[in-house]
Amino acid sequence: MRKITLGTTYYNCPDLLTKFIDTNLSYVDELIVVDDGSRPEFAIDNVASLDNNLRFLKVETDKGFNSHGCRNLIMEQASNDWVVLIDIDREFQDPQYTFQSIKSKTNLFTKARYLFIVHVNEWGHNVHSSVNDYLINRHHFFSAGGYDEEIAGERWGDREFFKQLLSAGGTESILHDINLIHTRISTVLSDQKFIRSPNDTKGHSHDELIQSRINKPQQSKPIIQFNWHEVS
Repeated sequence: MRKITLGTTYYNCPDLLTKFIDTNLSYVDELIVVDDGSRPEFAIDNVASLDNNLRFLKVETDKGFNSHGCRNLIMEQASNDWVVLIDIDREFQDPQYTFQSIKSKTNLFTKARYLFIVHVNEWGHNVHSSVNDYLINRHHFFSAGGYDEEIAGERWGDREFFKQLLSAGGTESILHDINLIHTRISTVLSDQKFIRSPNDTKGHSHDELIQSRINKPQQSKPIIQFNWHEVS
């Protein structure tokens, strides 16, 4: 039976952090949460306590939206080859079944990115396949070098990275038995401005660079371009 690391990123949302840990920790072999430069009063080591199989990694500077860099860090630090990456405001409809199913599947392909069935806000509403919530093997993730950190501060890049994975010889598939609920609207649309970094920037920079990596994935791209430490 395979071992699973669950990874998520965190920014100024202590209630969601506590619920995420309480809901999932018992069912995974490792849970990694990366604090993407939260305000001191919301910093991960001030609002949650470590437990067995739980790791807190903390980015030391708020670079603006850096969730993709944080995901690169999760994948680099994960103790297991198979990693589930989801946002902190996502809830599996049945986490015990979810991780038991993933651990016991016999036909997972190491070069595939596996998506889930998403329900927006509540069970059975606005159903579609997930975008940036997925299961992936570490070797496949890094076959395209990880997410593009040159665009830190800008809220785009998921779909472009997924195209790089496909260009690196990967495939995509849906795990139809895994259901995931989105519990809040996009942070971009929220009126709670503290859940968005004041250092976010608008626009798309490095379009040509990212397109070149879609055409020819670059395994040696620069990643983890920030200081961080593990909370102990």
